[in-house]
Amino acid sequence: MIIRDVRPEDNEKLLEIEKSSAQEGKIWLTSYRTDFFEKSRYFREGFFFVAENEGDGEIIGCAGAGFAYYSLKGEKVKGAYLYGLRTNPKFRLKVAFWLKALVKRMTDVLQDSDGVFAFSSVKTDNGRSAKITRHLGFFPERVFNIYAVPVIRNPRVKGTLVDYSPSIDELSTIFESASLKGDLVPLDLSETFFPKLLEQRRIRLMSFGSARAVMWDTTGQTDFSISKLNGGLKPLHKVLRGVSITIPAIRVPRIGQPIKSWQVIELSYDDKKDGEKLVRALHNAAWRENVHLLTFGEDSEEKRVRSLLGVLTFKLPFQIMTINRENKPLGLRKIPIWPPTL
Repeated sequence: MIIRDVRPEDNEKLLEIEKSSAQEGKIWLTSYRTDFFEKSRYFREGFFFVAENEGDGEIIGCAGAGFAYYSLKGEKVKGAYLYGLRTNPKFRLKVAFWLKALVKRMTDVLQDSDGVFAFSSVKTDNGRSAKITRHLGFFPERVFNIYAVPVIRNPRVKGTLVDYSPSIDELSTIFESASLKGDLVPLDLSETFFPKLLEQRRIRLMSFGSARAVMWDTTGQTDFSISKLNGGLKPLHKVLRGVSITIPAIRVPRIGQPIKSWQVIELSYDDKKDGEKLVRALHNAAWRENVHLLTFGEDSEEKRVRSLLGVLTFKLPFQIMTINRENKPLGLRKIPIWPPTL
């Protein structure tokens, strides 16, 4: 077995591994994107390694990290986000074998870097991934909730303003203001992330009254499907799916169907009624563009966003885990805004 840098020609193999290794838990998700390296292009620098079987060149597993600057205890510090840990199902019983070698290679790179800390995110009910991440020396810090909301047909909301090409300065100011309220706010999105999204016309700034939302159109980039539902979610999905077919006023995709989604990176308001109307406007826009799902996010200690979303909201809690040179928890404060590369 060898550990090597990823190569462009690995794209198809890695996509197949990602697609066949669904995330576990109450909701199993399977990726349907076409470019495995999409996320890596949003970081200023980083690395991605694969473990390869020397005999037949089969990829056993992979993982990588992207460097960026984040707010941490009121300061701007360099950190690494670890992502893309995937195991080829053919080698699932040999995880310890390749992971140990891969972790050593990643640790060497991180220690030689000028990064202050590293962090990762794991769905709280994905026991296998959580166990692996803890084994790597990461400390659980906070829980960040992702809310998935099926798109509902809503009438147009008069008075809604939509900017299809907001300025980078305006977007950066939103994140800089959020950095005063907590940790893990990315502070260099103006260099890589925002320019790419604006070039592709994938980001919008929507507002109604005192409410504001930053929306990222992720269709075609991070499409996924629900491959399995456990517990009471399975009969609930069956009922909602039936309703969506009979009364086409809500989009509930079938199991295994690729889902197109929009990611609402930021949603804020002074007057709650304004926030509710803006959410309805988001649904209206998503419905007209054949989007299935709106996703929102906030720290688990907050409920301002959740209070706007209604009954048909599915919560996906992610454990944020960190590691640093002092080998102790960072004591993260609240995460006030959704780090979009999470």
